Amino acid sequence: MKTNYIKLLSFLLPVALGMSSCNKLLEVTPKYIYTTDQIYANDTMADSVVVGMYGRFAAYQNDLSLNTGLSSDELIPGINSFNPGYSFMYSYNLNPFSAQTNDFWGNLYSIIGVSNAIIEGVGQSKGMTQAGKDEAIGQAKFMRALNYYFLVNLYGDVPLVLTTNYPEERLKPRAAVAAVYTQIIQDLEDASQLLGSDYPGERVKANKWAALALLSRVYLFTKDWTKAEQAASQVIAQSQLFQLGHFDRADGGEPMDIFTKNNPEQILQLWNSVGASIGIGIKGEFASFGVTEDATGLLPAFEENDKRKENFVRFEETVNGYQINKYRSDGEAGSANNEYTSVLRLGEQYLNRAEARLELGLSTAVDDINILRRRAGLTDLSSGLSKSQARAAIVQERRVELCFEWGDRWFTLKRLGLADNVMKKAKPTTWKTFALLYPLPTVELQNNRELTQNPGYNN
Repeated sequence: MKTNYIKLLSFLLPVALGMSSCNKLLEVTPKYIYTTDQIYANDTMADSVVVGMYGRFAAYQNDLSLNTGLSSDELIPGINSFNPGYSFMYSYNLNPFSAQTNDFWGNLYSIIGVSNAIIEGVGQSKGMTQAGKDEAIGQAKFMRALNYYFLVNLYGDVPLVLTTNYPEERLKPRAAVAAVYTQIIQDLEDASQLLGSDYPGERVKANKWAALALLSRVYLFTKDWTKAEQAASQVIAQSQLFQLGHFDRADGGEPMDIFTKNNPEQILQLWNSVGASIGIGIKGEFASFGVTEDATGLLPAFEENDKRKENFVRFEETVNGYQINKYRSDGEAGSANNEYTSVLRLGEQYLNRAEARLELGLSTAVDDINILRRRAGLTDLSSGLSKSQARAAIVQERRVELCFEWGDRWFTLKRLGLADNVMKKAKPTTWKTFALLYPLPTVELQNNRELTQNPGYNN
């Protein structure tokens, strides 16, 4: 079935993309022209566009995880790096022409454009079932929310594009961060109602629990602690679907199972068909990056005997020092692929709930931290921690549990107001406070005079 979808998308997806609001996409001339009625003629056709939307999202996820790791205190560019953009990202030598940050803007808005096209096209379809419509629109709203989550964390205020009406959307000013989060929450709440509760196949499309899992994180950004706690608790309660995975690697032998495809820890993964993971941890594949190992770096942040250290970091001697090893333990090119890239997983839900419960004054916050610590082979933290101590413990656990995953460290530091102090210590000679936000692309400012540049960047 996946093969058929891919073939179908060779002509379906350009049409959906052509209806998006992204300037770059509108310059593409599709080889085939199909009407909206033809694209969304039935459930199968609409699902093909949804599959293509996920495929497009998967195509750039490596760059997002790696570059935000370079922006934070997780990664350093290695001496084998042939891409100067990585060094620019690490040292905050960015400008409105930087390919690294410009690509984020274009790619994220391209997915939003497809999402908008699906929502409108499915809504107008006369041949789809109601169940098919709910599924497609739910998927589109989930993906729109996820991509706006990245945009607002990378750039701050961003245009809120919600339709395919290009003449109007292309001239929109930047919407305030609060307004963007309001839309993200609305989309995720809608998705949680529209999407089913089970996985009809592999865990490669969002369902109700994926929407709630992302909501639990988003509510931390808006400081809605009660809703964050409730959303995470609903996901954790689904024990028939979700259980924590294991760290089974011993002396370089069998790998941990957390990231294996369809593992019960996984709430949402990205499907791939090639004989190599699309994750960021293939041994040797990313020798251009190293894990920070100085006093403020990631490596010393792991406690002694923390199983995550040997599972997430490669310790074989390399010219670049320690390297990412979070996916694929064998690292042989073309070997059988039994892992999918994690988008959302159960481990994060315990961390989200711990933070929400702490802010609500609940003593059970430390219990959630200890669940993850026990899995990692560490002793429990005391239930008598002060609020500030517990908060620091949560930040620490997020750092080691979710390292290299979708910019979580970078976004968490900024969300909690810690980034400036942390990065001054990590990169005292290069850190610039305005680098908390990336520059908007010059071409976008030229095409839309309503846009303004982030402070600190010259056009």
